[in-house]
Amino acid sequence: MSKENALSFLQQAATDPALKSQVQGAEQASDLINLGETQGFAFSPDHVREAIPELKAQRGFFGDLVEAILELFSPSHDNYPATGVQPFSGDAPSHH
Repeated sequence: MSKENALSFLQQAATDPALKSQVQGAEQASDLINLGETQGFAFSPDHVREAIPELKAQRGFFGDLVEAILELFSPSHDNYPATGVQPFSGDAPSHH
């Protein structure tokens, strides 16, 4: 498993319309990892994260494929509910 495998897989996906469509349709990072394995590329989510700077540098080549990968591996893509600042309800404690 390696960053190079992740890059090679994504380069293949960028040139193969059917594979590109599958990558863009991935909903979770594990979907991308499994898809890579079916194509003979073994890599981990960490390897994809390591490859992201290189993907960003080659954005013209990868185009919208990079957007799909960044969406999967961005910190905001998790299974936690979106919570914001909770409104204050109740009385402030009295200080004597």
